[in-house]
Amino acid sequence: MTEKVRIGDDALMFSETLLLFLIKQFNGERTLSGIYHLLKGKKSSQSIQDSFLFRVEPFYHLCDDLERQSFQKLIEHLGDHEWIKYMNSEQTRVILTEKGMDKLSMFKIERMIPDGLRITNYVTTEKQFWLRLQLLIQTLSALRYQQTAFLPITKFPAVTEAVRRIIMESSLSRNQLVHQFYQEIRRLLTSIPILEANIFASQFSGYHMTGLTLRQISDESGKDLFECRTFFKAALRRIMQELSKNKSRYPFTALLMSPGVSGLSTTAGVSLRFLKSGLSAQEAAHRRNLSIGTIEDHLVEIALKDPTFDLSEYLTDELEHRIMDHANRLNTRQLKTIKKALQEGVSYFQIRLALAKNTVR
Repeated sequence: MTEKVRIGDDALMFSETLLLFLIKQFNGERTLSGIYHLLKGKKSSQSIQDSFLFRVEPFYHLCDDLERQSFQKLIEHLGDHEWIKYMNSEQTRVILTEKGMDKLSMFKIERMIPDGLRITNYVTTEKQFWLRLQLLIQTLSALRYQQTAFLPITKFPAVTEAVRRIIMESSLSRNQLVHQFYQEIRRLLTSIPILEANIFASQFSGYHMTGLTLRQISDESGKDLFECRTFFKAALRRIMQELSKNKSRYPFTALLMSPGVSGLSTTAGVSLRFLKSGLSAQEAAHRRNLSIGTIEDHLVEIALKDPTFDLSEYLTDELEHRIMDHANRLNTRQLKTIKKALQEGVSYFQIRLALAKNTVR
């Protein structure tokens, strides 16, 4: 179903501010699709790298339920108010107008964004964790009231199997399990801001109880849907960080966390293991039956997430400095523009690698 957008409603203020801020950060150097993919959390090297290059990491994967049509309507809304202007005839690249800059300056985006949103260590696994948590709550609630059948909130095999294993392998009785889990969830929710906790917990389903969607929470509270998404993701990221740092306080709920979270996507993590074992990029590509371009994408992601990994085999210090000199002189992060200035002898991969390394610094 197409998501409704309440154009003209005061509740749009948060959405307006967020999109104006992202457009300002990208400054026409990426298309509107780049902003959309950032918010959706597209698992591509480009989207991940853009979140770092343009210093918008907290917003990566913020709106994984955002539909393209709704996003386009919001962009049109900004255009109707003359807050943005298009840079090309295809209307794929935009920048802020003077009116747009004035509008954005009325609000401090830093004050609108909860601290929890800036926790990005677990962003690649947060969807899986959230589905596991929802299903575990629903399942334990059914067990508590001897409900023999219910419609699960998800049927993803990896999620259902993880929850089944957690329950079956526990040495506690069903009642003890429910009590233990309740105490841990209560402790987690009281450790985060109450607004975030309310939005987070309102989505739980259980025995004779159906959780609300973020759209329903938005409608009931009068808050912008983007604002509800933001507080939900902030709560989710705070809870995942608390579980990761204090597993002994939450021995049961911590089992929902994926092991060895490094911030890398799963596939890039596999490539990293191959590369650390001594394989070249070409050998890793062959072993994994992937293209060399995909391995290069993984190397760019590794540069962003694991600065300890030695990349000198692919990019010398001299070449890195040369690339960054041109990028800074031209004041751009557009690969084509930088490569044209450098002329021969430098690949797009090396430019992306240099930009990634310097973004981390």
